[in-house]
Amino acid sequence: MRSHRSEMSKHGYEKQCSPGSKKLVKANPLKQPGHFKKREVFVGNLPLDIREEEIAFLFKDFGIRSLKKHYSSFKSFAFLELMSPESANLAVQLLNGHPVKGKPMSVAFVENKKSYEVPKSSPQMPDLEVIPSVECGFANGATQISLPNQRCYAVPMEMRSSFLFHVLNDCFGDAMWLPSVAGVAGEVGLLVMDTFPLMPYFWAIILNKERYESMQKLFTALAVAESRLPFLAKEEVRRGTRCLAECDIGVEGSAWNRCWVLDTLGDLAVGFFVDFGRCASLPLTALRKLDEEQFWEIHPLAQPFVLEEGVFPPQVIRRQILEGKLNGPSQWEPHILKFAVKTG
Repeated sequence: MRSHRSEMSKHGYEKQCSPGSKKLVKANPLKQPGHFKKREVFVGNLPLDIREEEIAFLFKDFGIRSLKKHYSSFKSFAFLELMSPESANLAVQLLNGHPVKGKPMSVAFVENKKSYEVPKSSPQMPDLEVIPSVECGFANGATQISLPNQRCYAVPMEMRSSFLFHVLNDCFGDAMWLPSVAGVAGEVGLLVMDTFPLMPYFWAIILNKERYESMQKLFTALAVAESRLPFLAKEEVRRGTRCLAECDIGVEGSAWNRCWVLDTLGDLAVGFFVDFGRCASLPLTALRKLDEEQFWEIHPLAQPFVLEEGVFPPQVIRRQILEGKLNGPSQWEPHILKFAVKTG
């Protein structure tokens, strides 16, 4: 579907950004999660060198609430809490036996955690990754912080500076955009591009003149070029490939957008849509070549935010407008801005 010409066109965004069409989405109050039976799964027989991020990508379509990797000198496994019993059941059905780096991983419901215990002397992965400053592009880097009597949410992998730093360097040639996004403050309107259900994190585009002009320029160029761009052959798709792919944007359908390939899994590619802040599994045969520098002159349109209070509801909220105030960088990652939703 080529909805770029309609939904992502100049007129489409003028309608979305017009004052009369604004919708105020109130965040759900922050609540302690209740107990749901059988939404936690055990993932075993993993390669010893597998990273926490790689496990997260394998299960991203099932809604991850928490992920904890364990390893020792002879085995590697993980516990994941998924969004619902239904998503956990589906993950067990679809991913049990799925090959990962040549090994079939085992996915099963957790019955007794004690049977999976790792010796106390074995190191374990931290809940929040401590990022070296040289990797982040910041002077002080990102640190692991734990505050008493405060509920903490693990920063989604797609929002971590370590991930974005590599994407930006590979796509745009530099990562200066990453620290620069922290300079915006005050009252704003945000066009939500993606949320993480039951978490406070989300991706959005700041509704100002500069971003609107960038949207108009970029989406017009992509719409014009889309029909002439050739599809990539399977063997051409690998980590770091810059391409054009269709991104699901909700009830409106889909739109062609800039995409960076994180990895390939069989006949699928795991792609990151740089202007929507979203990862998705895509058929290798559905990716178009997009390596001309003119398409990568505009920095990502969307950036990460975190709600100061509350979390998003289970349903996906996209293409709606939040009004509120930006109150500086978060304590977890300096490029993630705190956002307070306007009430009343």
